[in-house]
Amino acid sequence: MKKVGFLFLVSWLVLSCNKDSVDIIPNVRFNAEINLDNPQYMGKNPFIIKPGGVNRYIGVDGVVVFELSPTDYYAFDLMCTHHHDNQGIYFVEIVDDGDINLECPQCHSKFNIASEYGSVTNGPAQWPLKRYQTSVNGNILRIWN
Repeated sequence: MKKVGFLFLVSWLVLSCNKDSVDIIPNVRFNAEINLDNPQYMGKNPFIIKPGGVNRYIGVDGVVVFELSPTDYYAFDLMCTHHHDNQGIYFVEIVDDGDINLECPQCHSKFNIASEYGSVTNGPAQWPLKRYQTSVNGNILRIWN
């Protein structure tokens, strides 16, 4: 009987937890390869990749990439994690070239993309940006989830 009660308690705790950033950003499966020698990206840090061409799908509607070193990159979804009360989906953008803080033009939340987690630096967003996996092979940057 104690096992059943314990199982019920654990189930209740799991199901009653608040929404987190995983629930906010849809899980879109993709695998993109970016040629870092492309003039569109070369010499820019950070840079934004939008869907199109070979990379028809990349994030919800694009990702921002920050280069830590020639072999180490962070890639985050552009979708703002602030809950907009069903007013729509909003995307962060680079305000100034070379800036490591991206801002949502609707809610004015700011996110630091030079940090491992895309941390919120100014609310109302409560959750960091969604991060994707990256790897580099030669001049090809691979981004996936």
